[in-house]
Amino acid sequence: MIEVIPSILTSSAQEFEAMVKKLEPHVQRIHIDIVDGKFAKNKTIFGWEELSKIKTKLAIDVHLMVQDPIKHLSHWYESQAERLILHIESEGDLVPILMELENKGKRRAIALNPETPAEKITSLLPHLDFVQFMTVHPGFYGSPFVHEVLEHIDQFHMAQPHVPIAVDGGITPETAPLVVKAGASILVSGSYILQSNDIAQAIKSLQL
Repeated sequence: MIEVIPSILTSSAQEFEAMVKKLEPHVQRIHIDIVDGKFAKNKTIFGWEELSKIKTKLAIDVHLMVQDPIKHLSHWYESQAERLILHIESEGDLVPILMELENKGKRRAIALNPETPAEKITSLLPHLDFVQFMTVHPGFYGSPFVHEVLEHIDQFHMAQPHVPIAVDGGITPETAPLVVKAGASILVSGSYILQSNDIAQAIKSLQL
């Protein structure tokens, strides 16, 4: 079955806690979006600080949409975050960062913005647990789905069939079959799930 992971994007600590509690009865893992106001125009909570103040048994993925990941990672090393997702478009050499994450016991992924060709991450694949394709421009809930990314996903899956693929952005019952057909096995969905009146049914509708 396809794995569906709800994503949380907020600038409010109070809203963050409320979202976590809202999702807890329905899933085993959540995806926390962190935006620094530089990599994308939006700015969210720091994440690690807010997470440290609540108790949850949920597994945590952290998606760092940040310009300089080194400035953020030290806070996450001792956190309960299990998997960290960095952007290929971020500054700096990602190889030593990914190696450090492995040394800290974290699982690792690289995300690609819609315009970024998948070939840019080929050299990083030995250091990754999965790859995440963005099907929206990052930073905001409700951004339009970029259909052109489907071809990128399909080509990558054909070339690297053993690498798990996550897709993040604009995932709905209409777009989910498209990304799964292209090769995705992990669907990250934010506004569609969290703005639904029935979270359990919303998640089920994406589990193809």
